[in-house]
Amino acid sequence: MRNGITDPRCKICKSEHLEEINQMLIEGRPYSEIITKFPDLKLNKTNLTRHKNHFNFVRAGVEKYEKLKQQLEEGADRVVDELKALDATIARMQEYVLTIDPEKKPRSLEVCANTMLRAIKLKHEIAGNIEDPTSKLLALFEEALKEDE
Repeated sequence: MRNGITDPRCKICKSEHLEEINQMLIEGRPYSEIITKFPDLKLNKTNLTRHKNHFNFVRAGVEKYEKLKQQLEEGADRVVDELKALDATIARMQEYVLTIDPEKKPRSLEVCANTMLRAIKLKHEIAGNIEDPTSKLLALFEEALKEDE
């Protein structure tokens, strides 16, 4: 079985030129060109139409496209979930950073700030954003310092 699709009643499937004819059909070559190229097969348009129906590369292409589309959607959903998780982490750390007294809990502040910075950087990497992720962190610290004054 060549190309995975054959019909024992089809003179094209039984032919040694199967691969070449299939390629010509895929390329959209005119039936007249295919008939002329293989005179020994005594092909006609009906032979080619019937062969094209069971060698349905269009259907196979559509199925492959649908599968790829589904995989892309699943991948995109995973990315959205990751970005949402990073947003939630950033928001939680932002809230927590604003409640920490840096003199009483300097280590907590450091850990929290590191976590937030890593989440921001990762989010920017995933999103393909080239902006400086530290700018958001610096703005948050400036806001926290203003509130302390």
